[in-house]
Amino acid sequence: MKVLLTGGAGFLGAYIFDALRSTGHEVHVYDRAHVTPDLALVAPELAGVLSMGEIADVAALSAVCEEVKPDAVVHAAARVGFEPSLEDPGGFYQTNVMGFVNICEVARTHGVRKVVLISSNTACHAGVGAVQKETDPAFSVFNANPSAHYGTSKMIAEAIGMSYSQYHGIDFLALRIAAVYGFGMRTPLYIKPMVENAVDGLKTVFATGGRMKRDLTHVLDVSRAVAKAVNYEGPLAGRSHVVNVAAGNLVSPAEIADIVRHTVSGADIEIGDALTPLEEENLKSRVPLDITLARELLDWTPQFQIGQGIAEYAARYRMYRNGQTR
Repeated sequence: MKVLLTGGAGFLGAYIFDALRSTGHEVHVYDRAHVTPDLALVAPELAGVLSMGEIADVAALSAVCEEVKPDAVVHAAARVGFEPSLEDPGGFYQTNVMGFVNICEVARTHGVRKVVLISSNTACHAGVGAVQKETDPAFSVFNANPSAHYGTSKMIAEAIGMSYSQYHGIDFLALRIAAVYGFGMRTPLYIKPMVENAVDGLKTVFATGGRMKRDLTHVLDVSRAVAKAVNYEGPLAGRSHVVNVAAGNLVSPAEIADIVRHTVSGADIEIGDALTPLEEENLKSRVPLDITLARELLDWTPQFQIGQGIAEYAARYRMYRNGQTR
């Protein structure tokens, strides 16, 4: 199958590219960014199939689709983050909402039969039980999305994909991924400095954040789920077009610090238990994701729990620092 991958030069995109190539697909990448040296280690062939362009440039997207003639589009291009979305709301909606409209329009006009959206657990307004399910409320008439404009933009993108699926026949699937970590990550999530400083022999100090729990998902698990979503050929009629992809349990930075100390000899990490006001508010909506549907629909389960994931990250970062290839 021919796959066009947007955002493929980014952290998650590079791993998705590698997973799709490993399962036999011909993958072409569209991104505004060049491949960085660390991600070139993840996906050495990526730079050779990269077309440079903006997600807002419909003409450039159309030209790439005309040349590649993809059977599927995996849309990973996005702006991410709670606080960045508060600083630039308009930019987030232009990229995450109108950018996805552009993808759906290009798919519709070029006869692309499948679109897989990399969404986020933040698209769900808030969990209503012990776990967050795909059917939990995605919108509230009383309160804004707890993840601000980022979560709202992902919620809107899912609704757009559903409309293109129902009214234009596009096979649409959104994967709601939780906090993704691993070698090459850009958003620190406390993990990046802990692991990399430990390998480099540097001390890491956080004044706050020790209790900020997340459902952390290893990037290799996420990329494998994306490949399964692209390969999925079963009927979606009457089934959810939204699937949670996560480890399925919450982990705090304080717990991660302990794991890093046991994984990397001599790791020196200090972290306080206090949370910032924004973190205190955000923590209220944190519950693990229910991944039952991912097991049933995609035959996917996470292979990395946090201890294994930290060990993989440290090993790959050590290889990178030593100039080794994979």
